[in-house]
Amino acid sequence: MTEAASSWEPDLIEAVAGLKTRGPAKLLRRINVDREDDDAVTMRDLQEFLEAHNQQDNSAVLHLAYALAQWDFDDDETRKWDAAGTEPRTAERRRRIYDLLGLSPEVAARLDTIAPVATMRTTVISTDWDPWYDEARRTQRNFYWAHYERYLIEQRKWHAESIAALDKATTDVVRRLSDPTAADTYQTKGLVVGYVQSGKTANFTGVIAKAIDAGYRLVIVMTGTIELLRSQTQRRLDRELVGVENLTRTRVDGAADEFDYEYDDDWLAGKFISHGKDFQALGHPGIERLTLLHDDYKRLKQGLTSMKFEQRYPSKPFYDPDNLMPANVRLVVVKKIKSSLQKLAQDLAPLKGKLAEIPALIIDDESDLASVNTKNPAKTKERTAINRAITDLLGLLPRGQLVMYTATPFANFFVDPDDANDIYPKNFIVPLDRPPHYMGVRDFHDVGWNSEDDKNDPALSNERAFIRPVGPPPDPDDPAQMQQRELEMLSALDSFVLAGAVKVYRENAGEPPYRHHTMLVHEATDTRTHREQADLVRRCWTAGRYGTPQALARLRDLWNSDFAPVCAARADGRPVPAGFEDLREPIGEACRRIKEVGDPVLVVNSDQEVQDNQQALDFDRNDVWRILVGGTKLSRGFTVEGLTVSFYTRKALQADTLMQAGRWFGFRQGYKDLVRLFIRRDQTGSPRDVDLYEAFEGLLHDEETVRDWLRQYEGWTEDGRPVLEPWQVPALVSQHLPYLRPTGRSKMFNAEIDSRGDAGRLRDYYGLPRRSAAPAKEANYKLLMPLLAAATDTRTFRSAPSRPELPAGTFEARIGTIDAASFVAILRKLQWHPDEKLFGPTLTFYEKLITDGRLEDIVIVWPKLSRVAKPVLLPGLGSAQAVTRNRRTAPRIDFVGSDSKHRNALERIAGSETALQDGEADALRDVGGRRGSVLLYVAADIADLPDEAKCAAADLPDEPRIVDLVILPSMVAPATATAHGRSVISWKPKRKAAWGTPVVNQGD
Repeated sequence: MTEAASSWEPDLIEAVAGLKTRGPAKLLRRINVDREDDDAVTMRDLQEFLEAHNQQDNSAVLHLAYALAQWDFDDDETRKWDAAGTEPRTAERRRRIYDLLGLSPEVAARLDTIAPVATMRTTVISTDWDPWYDEARRTQRNFYWAHYERYLIEQRKWHAESIAALDKATTDVVRRLSDPTAADTYQTKGLVVGYVQSGKTANFTGVIAKAIDAGYRLVIVMTGTIELLRSQTQRRLDRELVGVENLTRTRVDGAADEFDYEYDDDWLAGKFISHGKDFQALGHPGIERLTLLHDDYKRLKQGLTSMKFEQRYPSKPFYDPDNLMPANVRLVVVKKIKSSLQKLAQDLAPLKGKLAEIPALIIDDESDLASVNTKNPAKTKERTAINRAITDLLGLLPRGQLVMYTATPFANFFVDPDDANDIYPKNFIVPLDRPPHYMGVRDFHDVGWNSEDDKNDPALSNERAFIRPVGPPPDPDDPAQMQQRELEMLSALDSFVLAGAVKVYRENAGEPPYRHHTMLVHEATDTRTHREQADLVRRCWTAGRYGTPQALARLRDLWNSDFAPVCAARADGRPVPAGFEDLREPIGEACRRIKEVGDPVLVVNSDQEVQDNQQALDFDRNDVWRILVGGTKLSRGFTVEGLTVSFYTRKALQADTLMQAGRWFGFRQGYKDLVRLFIRRDQTGSPRDVDLYEAFEGLLHDEETVRDWLRQYEGWTEDGRPVLEPWQVPALVSQHLPYLRPTGRSKMFNAEIDSRGDAGRLRDYYGLPRRSAAPAKEANYKLLMPLLAAATDTRTFRSAPSRPELPAGTFEARIGTIDAASFVAILRKLQWHPDEKLFGPTLTFYEKLITDGRLEDIVIVWPKLSRVAKPVLLPGLGSAQAVTRNRRTAPRIDFVGSDSKHRNALERIAGSETALQDGEADALRDVGGRRGSVLLYVAADIADLPDEAKCAAADLPDEPRIVDLVILPSMVAPATATAHGRSVISWKPKRKAAWGTPVVNQGD
């Protein structure tokens, strides 16, 4: 066949659309259904087409990839197609799909490259719910979601897996809301936990679209507390959900009021979603906005009638489908400030009894900000203003459903679940998975670092690739400190210019245009400091003398020492200049764009004097190549597009404040290798030193710990009960992160973990006694020393690489075996940090395994260091190497975790099937599945040093004391230890009489 592929791409899209709901079947047959034999598309044609395109440059490929991802995810046991017993999100499931589609091995191989198996997974912790939102209901009315889905494919060109994951996650949320057409209804409160700048707005846009299709007719979106964020959210919803027809339905040509988007480039370019001219005549509801792009909710501005919902059949309630489905939707996008929320409540109040019939959806974005009641309920019945306004809204709307969104959920977890009027997410908690191409905390830190890898290699180390340390804020009266800060700022500006030049180079090489290129300077929240910072940046920009030979010499050195090696290792196939000479002209163009409006610096705060200039920060309307200086407005919810260089030195005391300040997290597709973070890392040796990089790594561990536990305890027990219910999450969090406590110290959780365990997964148990607790440390060493002494044989195991694309390595270890009863007897005697709460339930789990005959022995693994390291004389063990494992910064109570390179072997010994095969580890398995494993390190922990001080193995004397050492255990229970290989948890009440309630009052 010689016909150009473009002529049959619509046939491919139509064929895929027809298969999406019914399941995979012979693809070519459906492409060719209306084509003559001599005009038929062949497998060779399909292969050549896929070889020439990918998801990003071709809509038909994206449609096909989207269908593959949806079938990858399909876990519905009533599905219409035969998955042949394959598990979702696996290579086996994908092969089954290819077989049903009738694809050749060559086509399948190409699809594996451009549309890999979709593995994203949304976790749901939930109470039971009425399964009203089934496939038939979703298919019957699928208008706004179908259009939004199409918009993401054709306009936004999202990655297929992300769209499929969004579809599944939004369905998981909507199905747990109350049926809007049911006579008996209830209020639902749930929490969706995303990542910072990871697409939460897209998620709640999808939830709104599906909720409208299902019958919700009042939608209230509460954004943060600043207008900049509210207007950004309003525009997103107008562009991607409300659409052209709804925006212009009531618009009168020639009217005095200016239309929001009259001169908007995206509006003029036809980039707003369209629903079709006559969509209401076809029975679909319209959307009426009660807020505008630059207008928060203002009482009666739209007229009192705007709040009155039309009712075709007065004899029937409004929620009856005959009234509900054709009725228009009211959409409010409102700031979380007392005055706006009160105005909204005042306009709803006159509807009185009718409010009980209106299905309402309330979205609370950044729900840990302002929404939570921070007053002590033991001392006052008063609530904080915003919390009171939200609970009042819920009180007005009996059919109101509250869905909260945040990336930092701890404040939400510690809302009092006993207070029925408060906003605890009593019905569901949904942690979203990390989306493709997202650059988060993990990408800036060497998580699970193989301690013997080269930290100076940007291919291996994220820290080496992206992190540039700077000092604390300088004393303005100290010339030396000010000079040092100017040098640091100039280095950041040089990186900003050079990164911009590489973007221009890539544009010239055929990459899509980079509309935005931004740098963020964030040192404080007060406006005076912002002005001082802006002046500093301007002085440094002038001193940089970009375009002169001196500047080019600096940039050449920066390219050779920094950007060239990082781009070579991290460009992911993007064009990379062969040498600095290729960047001379792009540097000039980058500087031109940065200086295009005159001042390269844009201050973003709440000072009235700069409000008028903040239209320049409208990323949707303008191309922004600027340096942004600010604080609060840039640290909560607002997306800084094109952010490439960040200069961050602000010390935040609260974990959620610190995490939200990480505006450098987000989607950096096409320039991930150019990202640089200049972050405060004091190195004076003083106890007052601040290391913000280390602080962010601690937050990463907290976040991932909670997500991991929730993921492990998702689902249902054999008797049909949830393994974990939302009301139990606070107790779970407080026991796994013991330094995180409820906001009200007059409360305690009426549930504590009795037993918990994992099957075939390595867990570190590093919550050991304080460094200065010499007697406890000595007792622990003597208890664990016989395990190390028993490791007399030597094996060589395979080790996982630091990054997936790198080859696997090996490590050598001493090994031995101990019977399970003796091992547990040692564990019973170990001493722990006073705040350690995990090990007791774990010990109970291991004791039960022995009692049930499911654990017979433990393989001991003591790794050797492959790098040359000075051996020391370990007490009772002889000459051996110690490792460096620093204690984490307070308030954490543990050590830096085990090397990821050792995890694979330990888990395979315990019977787990992992991606990396290892014959030596497999040879140590027990055929009956009754063998576990323990990983042991001997680490330096010099007793005379303060807990917060760093302590390296090289600091040890040749013959260290026992109290200067610590033995760190990590354990793996047999893969058969739990049913279906899932983690298990059991609870016990602190007060049996109050079992089933979340908390009990302990008084003051």
